[in-house]
Amino acid sequence: MALPWALLLLGEVLAQDPAAQGCVLPPAAYNAALGRPASQSSVFPNISIAANAVDGNRDGVWQHGSCSRTLPEREPWWSVDLGGRRAVAAVVVKNRQDCCWRRLRGAQVHVGDAPGERGRDNPICGTITDAGPGSLSTICCAGLQGRYVSVLLPGREDALVLCEVEVVLEGCVPLPGAPNVALGRAVAQSSTRNDISLAANAVDGNGDADWERGSCSHTEKEPEPWWRVDLGDRHLVYAVAVTNRRDCCWQSLLGAQVHVGDSLADHGKRNPVCGAILDTGPGSTTTVCCNGLPGRYVSVIIPGREDFLVLCEVEVTAQSCLPPPGAQNLALRCPVAQSSTAGRLGSAINAVDGNRDGNWHHGSCSQTQREPEPWWTVDLGRPRTVAAVVVRNRLDCCWHRLKGARVHVGDSLAGHGTNNPVCGTITDTGPGSTSTVCCRGLRGRYVTVTVPGREERLSLCEVEVVEQGCAALPGAQNVAVGRPATQSSLLDATSGAANAVDGNRDGNWEHGSCAHTLEEPEPWWRVDLGRRHLVYAVVVKNRRDCCWERLKGAQVHVGDSLVDRGRRNPVCGIITDAGPGSLSTVCCHGLRGRYVSILIPGREDALALCEVEVIRQGCAPLPGAPNVAREQRATQSSTSNPSGLASKAVDGNRDGIWQHGSCSHTRREREPWWSVDLGGRRAVAAVVVKNRQDCCWRRLRGAQVHVGDAPGERGRDNPICGTITDAGPGSLSTVCCHGLRGRYVTVTVPGREEQLALCEVEVYGDVPEL
Repeated sequence: MALPWALLLLGEVLAQDPAAQGCVLPPAAYNAALGRPASQSSVFPNISIAANAVDGNRDGVWQHGSCSRTLPEREPWWSVDLGGRRAVAAVVVKNRQDCCWRRLRGAQVHVGDAPGERGRDNPICGTITDAGPGSLSTICCAGLQGRYVSVLLPGREDALVLCEVEVVLEGCVPLPGAPNVALGRAVAQSSTRNDISLAANAVDGNGDADWERGSCSHTEKEPEPWWRVDLGDRHLVYAVAVTNRRDCCWQSLLGAQVHVGDSLADHGKRNPVCGAILDTGPGSTTTVCCNGLPGRYVSVIIPGREDFLVLCEVEVTAQSCLPPPGAQNLALRCPVAQSSTAGRLGSAINAVDGNRDGNWHHGSCSQTQREPEPWWTVDLGRPRTVAAVVVRNRLDCCWHRLKGARVHVGDSLAGHGTNNPVCGTITDTGPGSTSTVCCRGLRGRYVTVTVPGREERLSLCEVEVVEQGCAALPGAQNVAVGRPATQSSLLDATSGAANAVDGNRDGNWEHGSCAHTLEEPEPWWRVDLGRRHLVYAVVVKNRRDCCWERLKGAQVHVGDSLVDRGRRNPVCGIITDAGPGSLSTVCCHGLRGRYVSILIPGREDALALCEVEVIRQGCAPLPGAPNVAREQRATQSSTSNPSGLASKAVDGNRDGIWQHGSCSHTRREREPWWSVDLGGRRAVAAVVVKNRQDCCWRRLRGAQVHVGDAPGERGRDNPICGTITDAGPGSLSTVCCHGLRGRYVTVTVPGREEQLALCEVEVYGDVPEL
């Protein structure tokens, strides 16, 4: 009888008045106001803009520049736009601590759909009563719905000062475009019931809840069974979605705990608990809110009893939108404009030159005149689905100018793009800060950065636009073309598996360039890539003359196993667009494997594929690719001795021992450089740099690779291809240039005094775009 009494008690607690009940917030609760557009009734001069209250900084000293402040006026107000209607659990307000804290007493918090000054008409969530020095007030809103959260001082004349406003949402609304960082990752579990119950089944991208179909993990019946995924890196975990079994025994999952953290002690059971699974209906999917809990490992365990643990899918949603390594910058060298230009060094094009140098005097930052609401905009050429916009701030001076700048994405040029939807606001404006503004799939041709509501200069040292999904990178290599392929059956002599990797996208089956099976249960097709690759994406061309709907629901698998013809390998994704001649790009995000399989699960059908292209992650040159730098003319800033000539780095010898005479070497000097002349302009896919292995290898850390048309010392002004981060003994670094064009490749160590030693530099030209 304990359970009914507990439920009755819980009902009584939930029925209490919210003000009496309070609202305890989870650690690291997700702040939905962070970086969102904010406005206020007026602005106290200089450093008191509305955006300061949503910059993520709770510093309560006004002089430090992180508090919003109005002028003394009748009923001052402040408002934040959450970007959409939200169920608000609580609003947390940080008061000023250095002076005048009593001003906040009696301030009202409103939540609703009326913006700006009209926010006073929205429903009241609560009133701030604690106005001590640096007080932190939590106002419980109990799920009040609205797009705007406003704070105002009713019925008197005063100044409104807010050092931070945080908005915590009820539950965890799915973030559009947020990545599932568990997909295809390494997993383990306490035991495995049989050979179709592997731990990896829970991260294969397949939510099929019927265990007998082989897509659920399953332990033996044992005390406190557990399952764990290694995310590979530390993430801020927003939510974990768990799909239960639906064909049997679904109640076994009741009470299972989700843990997130960095410890492997006791199989992750000692990590913080994110939440518990309470809904265990047949095939139920439970979303457990983790609110930014940081950790590398996510564990699911059944505590305190003996049971089976069955998981048909576990999806882990990361909170941020940091672009993956090598993500394509859509804005690079696209047409740009700005409201005005300050001097000859401040051209708008500087912000899309591929160079993140934050020193304005080096000529790689855009800058406007001081003017009301300055703006800068880039034309992406056509509407794109934008995942994030990365903005590099000035490093040498005046970095605070960027605070509160808004990023807009859309198709309109009205108001120079400032009428387009707001993607987000820049809040981190330290020296040389790099701000990633999450746009979560906002579509548009134009990306605009503007400083709203004040007179300012706008300086941008680089703006990078990252596309949602995985659009093919310029020069990306199709590693499937011409590779051995096989399939479950053959329709006729003109429908062989090899047709799908012949390099021909013709969608008319009668022209003889499509693979085609018989109509049969769960038909499949597979290509052998010859060796293991990190697969970035798989592009599938559908038939266009007939029967295109057959491809709908086809699964793409990537892995090293041939068991069950590759079906046990992780699922990269599913084809959902099956229109006539459709071209589907399935993002694999670096899933590793030698074999790529496509199959139609769970039904009898024919499988027709008119082309399958497998795009590999990264840009390591393929065997036999020509090194266009070999024995070309090389120069450097200085030479340490006759054995350290610049030419030694292009002699074709990767020997990393300097005493053997095959490494270039400068003297110790300020910002040393080395450069090679390729003899003509090239589209560069990658630059491979061999480090010294006998001594002093750390010197190469942070070295930058530039590609462009400026020779010698001026090569440091060419666009940056990338930075060397691995500087271990004899390290071999591959820097992806994604088709950057130029005659000269330069390696430099920026910003410090150093010696530059290069034991080989290899330059690989781009291949034609797919």
